Amino acid sequence: MKNKGRTVFVIGAGFSAPANLPIQNRILREITQPTSADFLSFDPDPESLKLMLSFNRVGLYLLQNYTKVDCTEDNIKFSGLERDIVLPNTDPIQQNNTFREIQMQRESIRSKLEAADLQISLEDIFTSFDKSYQGKEYLYQKSYYQIDKVRDAITRLFVYYFSRRINSHSFDHQEYIDFCNFIKSQRSVTIISTNWDVLIEEYFTREKISYNLCLNEPYFTPSSKIKENSSVVNLIKLHGSINWFKCLNCGTLNIVDNKKCGRFLFDDSADETCAQCHCKASNEPLLQAEIITPTMMKTINSQLYNNLWSAAKRDLMKASSVTFVGYSLPVADFELRYLLQRSIPSEATIDIVLHHSDNPENTDASSLKSLLPEKRYRDLFAKNEMNFFYEGFNNYFSKTGK
Repeated sequence: MKNKGRTVFVIGAGFSAPANLPIQNRILREITQPTSADFLSFDPDPESLKLMLSFNRVGLYLLQNYTKVDCTEDNIKFSGLERDIVLPNTDPIQQNNTFREIQMQRESIRSKLEAADLQISLEDIFTSFDKSYQGKEYLYQKSYYQIDKVRDAITRLFVYYFSRRINSHSFDHQEYIDFCNFIKSQRSVTIISTNWDVLIEEYFTREKISYNLCLNEPYFTPSSKIKENSSVVNLIKLHGSINWFKCLNCGTLNIVDNKKCGRFLFDDSADETCAQCHCKASNEPLLQAEIITPTMMKTINSQLYNNLWSAAKRDLMKASSVTFVGYSLPVADFELRYLLQRSIPSEATIDIVLHHSDNPENTDASSLKSLLPEKRYRDLFAKNEMNFFYEGFNNYFSKTGK
């Protein structure tokens, strides 16, 4: 007898593809192209000094360590400009000159990155960051403290980038509206997302769908029974969210308005301020973006992520059906693969919605077929009934009659 439990969706980067949100590995490339002018601009004017400094810091790090470009003079110049900005300076003419110098260096760095055509994997970059910081070691002649500043800068750029892209979305795409209508027709729905973006939250707000982020895991006692509201969707973001920020002073999780979550990090006219302890940032960042970056050393042992992953496990164990949307089940996601393998009941039916390029029928080479997602799914869930759909998320609900 099949378990009449929860309807669970596991959402990957492909879910956000119709909204033109890029997969993580394409971010660095996109922000260094000529069309990146929109990303590097700041709305409203004037341009953000904080944004330019973050971009220059990250750009110089990438050029120095992942290309053959000699950045010695650029690094010396950046250090001097950063020092001029940090030190009190009452001369408006000198301030304007420094600002223009930083603007010019920003464009010079962007052009060099574009010419270098970086193909480096983000997992390689962030794994090196994490190894350096964990071992308190130097990396590329930078201390782990300096490396952490680069890491913070690139994470903030990611938050800003995704925020800009989300805010430019029209929120009228039919595939997402179809998805929302399906959610409304169900009871006991859980969405487990590996994405940072707030696309689902924004559509749910517009479609008047209530959701619970599952930030607090309930406790059980022998005599208690937790009451669940089956009309509220459990939205579990395993890798964090671009609008979540941890205060480094009091540890509070600040959830920022979706439309402001990127901009406020680079607002030169306002200091970062914790909503709980009201502490203000000085020259160092106060609010840390709460996202798990692509790395082979994923750290999920904080209380926040323990709660989220425990909630995901609880709901997966109750699943009668699980639908994977735009998630290729990569080998690098060993923590999530283990969670899925342990938690999904063998009697649960599994639908896998992927892109046509993932379809093994499109290749005759057996060696290539073994590298495609279907092989990984069949190996991991050998006991489950599985259905594969290769027409993408756009057509899934209408084609399957959902």
